[in-house]
Amino acid sequence: MAQNEPTFIDVQRRDIVAEIVTKDGVPVLSIDKQLPGGSSKRLLLLNKVDAKQLSEVLEHYLKQVYSLELAGLNTSLSPQDMLALFGEEDDDED
Repeated sequence: MAQNEPTFIDVQRRDIVAEIVTKDGVPVLSIDKQLPGGSSKRLLLLNKVDAKQLSEVLEHYLKQVYSLELAGLNTSLSPQDMLALFGEEDDDED
């Protein structure tokens, strides 16, 4: 995969690219992390059922986070604070 602009940067400061890829007319959602040198490593490959389940998990997470914020708990940490809390990416042994 050619180096694309990241779709987002995750908590561990990894550049993440999410894109629809099609093989033999079948579309899937590919979620990859960019590696140094322009290559990438696939993290997830989702069909529509998988993507729907992930969507529901994300919706639940967002409701929980917004609920905490409305209750007066500050869950909005800076990227540096999040990195300090969750650490940098672990090297994968794949």
